[in-house]
Amino acid sequence: MKKIVLPVVLLFCQAVLAGPVFCETTEAGLFSLHLVPAATIPIGSDASVLSLGGGATLLGRLAMPGFPYLGAEIGAGYSISPVKVASGKTVPSALLNVVSGRLGLSFRYPVLPKLLVGAYVQGGYYYGFLNVDIPNGTGNNPMLEAGADLSYALSPSLSLGVSGAYRMLFGLSNEVVAGVGLAYHFQSRAAAAPGSRPYQNLQIQNIRLNDVFPVFYKYYEDHPVGSIEVRNGGKVPMENVKVSVFVREYMDNPFVCREIPFITGGGTQTVDLFALFNDKVLGITENTKLQVSISVGSSVAGETYSNESVQSLRVYDRNAMTWGDDRHAAAFVSMKDPSVLRFAKNVSSYVKDRAPKVINKNLLTALAFFEAERLYGLSYAVDPTTPFTKLSQQKDAVDFLQFPNQTLDYRAGDCDDLSILYSALLESVGIHAGFITVPGHIYVAVSLDVTPADAQKQFASYEDLIVQGDRVWLPVEITALSSDFLSAWQAGIKEWKEGDAQGAAKLIVLQEAWSVYEPVGLSVEASSKPLPSEEAVVNAYMKAVARYVERDLYPQTKKLEAQIAAAPSNNDLVNRLGVLYARYGVYDKAEAAFKRILDKSSFEPALVNMGHMAYIRNDLDGARAYYDRAYAMNPSDVALVVSLAKISFESSQYDDSARFYSRLKQLSPEMATRYSYLSVEGTSDTTRAADSERMKGVVEWDDPSK
Repeated sequence: MKKIVLPVVLLFCQAVLAGPVFCETTEAGLFSLHLVPAATIPIGSDASVLSLGGGATLLGRLAMPGFPYLGAEIGAGYSISPVKVASGKTVPSALLNVVSGRLGLSFRYPVLPKLLVGAYVQGGYYYGFLNVDIPNGTGNNPMLEAGADLSYALSPSLSLGVSGAYRMLFGLSNEVVAGVGLAYHFQSRAAAAPGSRPYQNLQIQNIRLNDVFPVFYKYYEDHPVGSIEVRNGGKVPMENVKVSVFVREYMDNPFVCREIPFITGGGTQTVDLFALFNDKVLGITENTKLQVSISVGSSVAGETYSNESVQSLRVYDRNAMTWGDDRHAAAFVSMKDPSVLRFAKNVSSYVKDRAPKVINKNLLTALAFFEAERLYGLSYAVDPTTPFTKLSQQKDAVDFLQFPNQTLDYRAGDCDDLSILYSALLESVGIHAGFITVPGHIYVAVSLDVTPADAQKQFASYEDLIVQGDRVWLPVEITALSSDFLSAWQAGIKEWKEGDAQGAAKLIVLQEAWSVYEPVGLSVEASSKPLPSEEAVVNAYMKAVARYVERDLYPQTKKLEAQIAAAPSNNDLVNRLGVLYARYGVYDKAEAAFKRILDKSSFEPALVNMGHMAYIRNDLDGARAYYDRAYAMNPSDVALVVSLAKISFESSQYDDSARFYSRLKQLSPEMATRYSYLSVEGTSDTTRAADSERMKGVVEWDDPSK
């Protein structure tokens, strides 16, 4: 029994010790500690004496510097196995205990990143004893074990492994051992301080560097400034390869471009280079060359190395760019620039609430900025050294573009410079803009923030707008500053239609372009040049609004008046004329048209629209009187129900407002959504108050003939 028990114990202990040989030579740590539970399976005649056993082993492994695949091991283990009687049955109270110790050598080879296969041989000594007091119940002898294992790195400090082995416990038993265990890898000083030594087999080759444009400094964080090839010139695998880039002064820290888990001996990896520049690059005013440091570090056989290549990087001045991608210009549209905000906010405050609210607010703002730029003295001036008409056709040619504050300071610019400034002004007050490019030219599109269906109702000149999907844009030829806004609009749509007919017109939405080329700001003081006076801006603005109203309104009224002359009793035509005047803010003529109808009959739409006229004058009682008369005639008129709900809300008659809003939801869910602030459900008091103020003065003109 002693001979049986002792070999079993030793065999299990040996299995435990074999399992911990999962230390990876690929790890940066030279020493690792392994704890492995294992099972021992007696084989041959020993299986009739011993049953399946189990235990655990603690093993230390030391990697051999200079011999990347070899390691020395030392360990101790404990195992326990049930003992069988002659009949083959296990004796419940008889257990064989084995304590062992061993030394060994192992060979580990990486076959995949983080995955190693290996083989080992160990020799040692065991001591076995039974837990029952019988003669010859203890013993000791040499042991020998050989096996194979597989390990996987969960992290630089932790790995998981499995092993299988044959173990001979001399004088006791022969067994097969199977283990599963964890290993902890202690980090060496080399691992804690990477890059301490060069390594000749770590080769940086085929270095390619692109020209850098400061205006795109944010872009280079995830778009390459170049590429290299990293080659493992030796036979030993390189692990944890890390490539970084650093440009002194213009980068705060080295930027890690890529981490490669594994490069086999003789293998090569192509790596794109990225750079996280700081905004100091915008201080570069002349083309220059900078030193860029490209560092590659790796771990080889437990040692960490780093090689470096210093190259020359060509950097253009801050105003430079190419037209390889028309979206490039979006990076210059710095809407938060102090000079831009000063100009836009002041002009916006000058003209606020000066024009009829029925006119699209984005159109009015675009008109105001155009007139203010003209008064400011901005002019279109082609740069003879970098004309857009020529350089835009040469995708690799370097162009010079101005930031908005520079254009305001110089009071002149090429078509691209003026487009950048105008777009920045619009975006600074929340109006989305875009660039229109046609061969040899660039100008601006202004988002009207309406659907195509609404635009058809609001604009008599709908054909002079650009429709892209569900968005409507107004084109502005911003170089036409010597003319007026309407002329710039007409020039813009003409250029668009001509370019579109040739398939050469493109509309670049700034919000979309910024997802790739983020806008950057030039850190300079706001321009001290005086803005146009409020009086001058307002006068020019109101004249431009009047011209717009005249252009859009009177051709329509002339046509309607001719139709009314032919059918003077047609209330629909007269009501439509009144609504047309009202939409453009010509309220005296609008009211005259509605009265003309009501003097002869109680025409329900005219009653609603006369109520609107009283509402606009803030005569809520007068408005309610007209609305009540109309409601008695037609309680299903959507425009009327909206008005009753609104006027009740503004008169603090919230029960009536809720009743009419409920009716509105039945008649027109779409309109109910537009006026959702009238609902008492799901809306905060603050939001309702803000929406009420926003919609105050807005009316739904009643024109059933449309």
